[in-house]
Amino acid sequence: MIAFSAYMQEWLYGKEGYYRYAVVGKGGDFYTSVSVSKFFGGSIAYHLLGLLESAKLGLPLKIIEIGADRGYLIGDVAEFLIALSDGVIPHCEFISIEPLEEKALVQKANFLKQTGLELQVFKDLHALNLRDSESAFVFCNELFDAFACEVIMDKKMAYVHTDTHCHQLSWGELSQEACALLDIYPMAQGLLPIYLESFISLLLSKLQAAKAWRFLAFDYGQWGVREDINLRAYQNHCVYNFTDIKKDLKRFYQQSDITYDVDFALIADIFESYGAQRIFFAPQMRALVDLGLGELLEKFAASTDYQHYLREVSKIKTLISPTGLGERFYLIGFEGGKKGL
Repeated sequence: MIAFSAYMQEWLYGKEGYYRYAVVGKGGDFYTSVSVSKFFGGSIAYHLLGLLESAKLGLPLKIIEIGADRGYLIGDVAEFLIALSDGVIPHCEFISIEPLEEKALVQKANFLKQTGLELQVFKDLHALNLRDSESAFVFCNELFDAFACEVIMDKKMAYVHTDTHCHQLSWGELSQEACALLDIYPMAQGLLPIYLESFISLLLSKLQAAKAWRFLAFDYGQWGVREDINLRAYQNHCVYNFTDIKKDLKRFYQQSDITYDVDFALIADIFESYGAQRIFFAPQMRALVDLGLGELLEKFAASTDYQHYLREVSKIKTLISPTGLGERFYLIGFEGGKKGL
């Protein structure tokens, strides 16, 4: 019998874990903003150039994606930087933080093919080192909703019996770690991301060495804890709720994505407790406009034919539509560093 967090960690990241072989997009179990339009990454790149022009970040610059899947998003960011800027790329290092060896190899190959540039891939944040002469720009898409969590209900937490044929879920006593977190972030029922604070603490301990840094995260969720068990599995573009998952854990285990709604207030509390300043929190539809999507489209319209423009606009509508990804996803962002650029 193991805690659900350990079970979920193995489900997604173990030797046969789902993320080692997952295919994102129309041919997979789910799709993300990255697979909808290259202008998602383009908007991030356009915003980054604005930060450089306003001296909120400087060169040399490390551009870092955490949880890059197949490397397409950081590749899109690099492509747009190449197209939109002159003289910036030689002063940039592109880095992916990726613990899964299979994904690391794919990311390096895809990035080279897409951009002609080298992507450095580190297994974890421990390998990341920044100098006080550098700036850092860090981003991620759908990272926090893949953090292993404990399932809490009526002062109990979920455990899974893995020695049975069906992988049975049961309820047991709260672990010391869960109790400590619940003292800080109380909930009667819900999902407790057990590794979230240690991850943010390590990330900020690395970023604080930089002259200036900015962190952007796109994810699905809401501001404040949801006192329900909103765990869900995605398989062949079908969604299964916690009740479905419990009934047939063995079938879903390592064969589907498992995720949940992110509590952005919790993320903000942890970042701010370590001295970071929150600069963004907005639905994706508004956030992409704030990042410069409109201005980027104007530049694109001036450089391509009308039919090509209309095709791209059609894709972008999914990113910003309230019925698509526009209101279901949010951007949260933080900044810090020694400044004095």
